[in-house]
Amino acid sequence: MKKKIFLFVAAAMSILSVTSCKSDDNDNSEIVDASFVNETLQVTYNGVPVIGKNAHLHFDKAQGGEGTLNVYSAIDMSAVAADNQTSSVLYGPGVLPGTPVLTIPVNVVKEGDNFYFATSGSTEYVDYELDGEINGSVLSLDFSNVSLKNKVLAGKSYKPAPLEVGHTAVTGSVYVNWESTAKFDIGFGAENGFTAQTFIASLVLNSAFIPMGNTQMSVYDIVKALLKNATFTADGNITGTYVDMATNQETAIPVGIAQYVAVSGNEIKLFLNPEMIIASAMGARSESGDQSYELDTTPLLAYAMETFLPMLSEGIPVEYKVENGMTSFYLPSSILLPLAKGPLYDLTSDPNFVPFVEESMKGMEGMADMMGMIRPAIASLPSVLEGTTLLELGLNLVDAE
Repeated sequence: MKKKIFLFVAAAMSILSVTSCKSDDNDNSEIVDASFVNETLQVTYNGVPVIGKNAHLHFDKAQGGEGTLNVYSAIDMSAVAADNQTSSVLYGPGVLPGTPVLTIPVNVVKEGDNFYFATSGSTEYVDYELDGEINGSVLSLDFSNVSLKNKVLAGKSYKPAPLEVGHTAVTGSVYVNWESTAKFDIGFGAENGFTAQTFIASLVLNSAFIPMGNTQMSVYDIVKALLKNATFTADGNITGTYVDMATNQETAIPVGIAQYVAVSGNEIKLFLNPEMIIASAMGARSESGDQSYELDTTPLLAYAMETFLPMLSEGIPVEYKVENGMTSFYLPSSILLPLAKGPLYDLTSDPNFVPFVEESMKGMEGMADMMGMIRPAIASLPSVLEGTTLLELGLNLVDAE
């Protein structure tokens, strides 16, 4: 199942890599119309190279070099569009956060064999300056002095929140807010079961059941171990440090892999660069073992394609709140509730789901003694999902020292 999901993500995130330069090499031509991508396009963002972008430049020499520049990213969906129900090309995040396709007028000047242009401007979310150069078949775009208009989060640095176990609540690096009219059955009947919030926070996120090398860790432990810190910059990037699972070394989050804009008082839009994510994640790929039970994940993947792929360009809506010195960033219920009541409900209602999970947990230390509680809890998951009225999921962070 993990392999199928990885292959889907890899296929969905593959960047369109085939394009052609359409400019006429004839010096007598008055119209220049050219597309640039990969090795023919070099983009820098406040001095840092960024990959995964496309550009198209059109200008008229006869009109003093007046023309139009389009900068965008295009995702090749042909690998997952075999049914002809999905467009083969989907826009990804633009070079400037919040602008999927940047269209700006330029005045191109020829000096020797090269062409140059310079401009500045504003989008809904940022101010910027741009210098461009065409040298042979290569277009260089240097975006400088890029600055967010709304800097409410700019300069804030965070790290995962520590684990705190209280008499009535458990909190840690993962934020979960789950309300349902049904309860998890832990072996004493649903009427005597755990609420969704308590079950997830206390027994799932805080239980060390995930194999990691020679030990087992909880979800809380893993997040804290992998994510060291994250900083929201004034130019719309999210930088920081994480632990590369392939090398076990602390690694800087590449500039351009994640960007953001502040939309309202408690909402941001998150933009992820799919090509950079794939390049960073390939080394951490792992294969799952063979299993006797198969689950039909087609509806789940279809929902993900329909819901999340358009967010590559539009931005992923993320809400945040600050309580008791902790800042929680999370996906809102408007996104997760349809997922819970639709494809997740269908997946967990599959007759193979309970034996699939049981088989997946074989060999995990301490699981055998807990199966009397885990088995009915898993079986009650469909009713809990069906009764869900609120579902929020994200990260709990505290100020980095």
